[in-house]
Amino acid sequence: MNKWGVALLVIGCNVLINQYAFAYPDSHPPFPADKPAPFPALSADPILDYAEGRFEDGSLRISTSPERDKVGRVTTVEVNGYPVFDTASAHPDLYFQFGSRVFYTDLTGDGRKDILIYSSPGGNGLGASIEIADLLIAKPDGQFTHSTFEAFAAGPEDFLDVNGDGRYEMLWVNYYFEGDHSYWVYRIVEIGNDGLQLNDQLIPDFPKIIWFTEKPNDHPTQQLTAAAREDLIQQSTAKWQGVAQ
Repeated sequence: MNKWGVALLVIGCNVLINQYAFAYPDSHPPFPADKPAPFPALSADPILDYAEGRFEDGSLRISTSPERDKVGRVTTVEVNGYPVFDTASAHPDLYFQFGSRVFYTDLTGDGRKDILIYSSPGGNGLGASIEIADLLIAKPDGQFTHSTFEAFAAGPEDFLDVNGDGRYEMLWVNYYFEGDHSYWVYRIVEIGNDGLQLNDQLIPDFPKIIWFTEKPNDHPTQQLTAAAREDLIQQSTAKWQGVAQ
């Protein structure tokens, strides 16, 4: 599930998103929902999918444990028998009851496989669709650079090659209130050598702000003043700085 199907976030949710509109299960994607994405999208199947299991590739082993008291299911990455990452140590204050979805794919176009781990801490309403993502980018020495972020209804479909250089960028979204309405604010995140960086300049009309209406909507809103739009963008930037590292 990705953010283009963001309506799935609110199925079964009996919460008012703003003062006037109930959050219906409608689609609010950043690109027209009835057309193919305008950029090549990452295609990847999970090697582990919310359950106990193990995956091996040469010296690399990725495994998800049975559920443990106080930490839930723990997903661990090992290289040559040595642990280099696990979800319990990375997020000691969170409990991942269902384990993680793990994808093994080349995100940076360098021929080395990277690891994308999505884990759900649980929640109600819209919060039930928030996931913690751990991105491990492979280095030439066989180790990984780790970045983490929080995202709505995340998935590998969020990664697009927006400038045709073989490296994937990521769509990231959050919702905010402005005046009497709520909005989805879409941003572009670049995978750099130093981690993840917002870089909206890669697509001319980003950041894209979409009004969360009662019907499907992929059009950037026209009802905000320049000051209100800038306020939402600043809120989004602050949110990213708070949930990404």
